[in-house]
Amino acid sequence: MPFRVEIRAAFGNAHFKCQRCGSCCHHRRPDEFDDLVPPERQAEFWQKSNLIYLTEKDINKISKKTGSNPEEFVDTLYEEKKGSVIVEDGGRKVILDLPVMKSRASDGACVFYKDGKGCTIYSVRPTACRLFPFVVVEKSGPSGGIILEIKYNPTCPGMGKGKEPDRKRLEKFVLDQFAERMEAIGPKVQRLRMEGKILPDARIYRTMPGKRRKSE
Repeated sequence: MPFRVEIRAAFGNAHFKCQRCGSCCHHRRPDEFDDLVPPERQAEFWQKSNLIYLTEKDINKISKKTGSNPEEFVDTLYEEKKGSVIVEDGGRKVILDLPVMKSRASDGACVFYKDGKGCTIYSVRPTACRLFPFVVVEKSGPSGGIILEIKYNPTCPGMGKGKEPDRKRLEKFVLDQFAERMEAIGPKVQRLRMEGKILPDARIYRTMPGKRRKSE
């Protein structure tokens, strides 16, 4: 990666033990956010939502295990199911449409979650599921670097119970997930910058997949 990446564990002496309640398998898309989340609200969005972001490796593993096509279990705002980079407003607006796990319309549960059985793809569950209830908030660091701050979702019933998490294991998950994402979108962003299609002061938006974009 062509810039400095720093990982910070920002969860103190938190303890966690999974309660097998399935709350993390029911995804929240907060109503107060539109389908495009601006940079100044992304930290708030990550605190209030619990969408499961997928890497291309996650998608390929699940497809191989289940025989499903990505269209059956991946949500994106735009058509490209393995993620895309969209540039608008003359290069001033960059939209990162990162893929997330699809939810059932009836109850918001993951399409691979079954009542009474739980996760049906547990052996190939995404990295984001292995991390939960710990989540990653990306921040801009000095000299154009990135800080990956590991926090936790306070709504998880398992927080405050059990043992302290293995920090090195969490940090490896976070770094691997970030590296896979950068391999997927980094070259696209770099090419667009070199072609002058992304301006230096461009604002970077994230999508809230699963919602249809309103017509402009």
